[in-house]
Amino acid sequence: MKLPFDNLMSFHSVVTHGSFSNGARKLGKSQSTVSGAVRSLENELGYELIDRSEPGVKLTSRGNKVYQLATPIISRYIELKYIAESLGKTERGKVRVGIDPLVFNHDVKHVLFDFSEKFPETELTILTKPSHILGQYLHHHKIDIAIGNPYHKTDFGFNVDELFLVNCHWVAHKDLLRTPLSINTRVLLLDGCEDTIDLSNIAQHNIWILDDSRTVLDMCMAQKGIAFLPQHLLDQPTCTDVLSPIVGETFLFGKQIYASLMWPQHADFNQQHQWIHDKLRKR
Repeated sequence: MKLPFDNLMSFHSVVTHGSFSNGARKLGKSQSTVSGAVRSLENELGYELIDRSEPGVKLTSRGNKVYQLATPIISRYIELKYIAESLGKTERGKVRVGIDPLVFNHDVKHVLFDFSEKFPETELTILTKPSHILGQYLHHHKIDIAIGNPYHKTDFGFNVDELFLVNCHWVAHKDLLRTPLSINTRVLLLDGCEDTIDLSNIAQHNIWILDDSRTVLDMCMAQKGIAFLPQHLLDQPTCTDVLSPIVGETFLFGKQIYASLMWPQHADFNQQHQWIHDKLRKR
């Protein structure tokens, strides 16, 4: 009996993604090709894997067993494929780094400056996204490493090495603090902060979540609300002149975030990754 791996991949993709069309799209193949591959696998095995008398993708008892056995094999194959591709990218000098804006401080920027001098031929892609998005990107191999908060809510696993602490504070324009805060006070949050603060404490407020730290800062300075921001954004001279920490509000207390390096499980550092890691640890 032959068991062509491409046919097994097609079957697994159909079941994982819930339909023949979704499975085919994920594999970059036509629906008819994937459907034929599944039928060929069934013919080779001598029994049906999918109960076609039922709507959707419903497995037979044998199909369910084959799917369970195939899952770890295909997962390891995808992992091997990713690592093999990464080795090729390393040789060509390509590094993809994700950075959470909450931890994207001056030290991180200077490491990138130094990186351009140390590896002038390397192509560097930087993505600034919240840590929960970076975790997804790592899992799906869209980035090689990430610098962010590893303790966000996630179902994905990855390697973690803590680097440095980032202090975050609740702040407001000094003029806004001349009167007590009320439930009408708008709250300005950077996307991803919900993994750091307890939103239930501020649920009664009008909450705005934005994906750009500069916009959050500008709106706070324009007295459009109070904001939860990292210290490195507040160190700018224009900020220190007009913004002040919020004190006296028991539910608005600061937080410390452990900025950490994250990378996929079962993946090794290359030379560039290790260099970024070492430079950030020294700083």
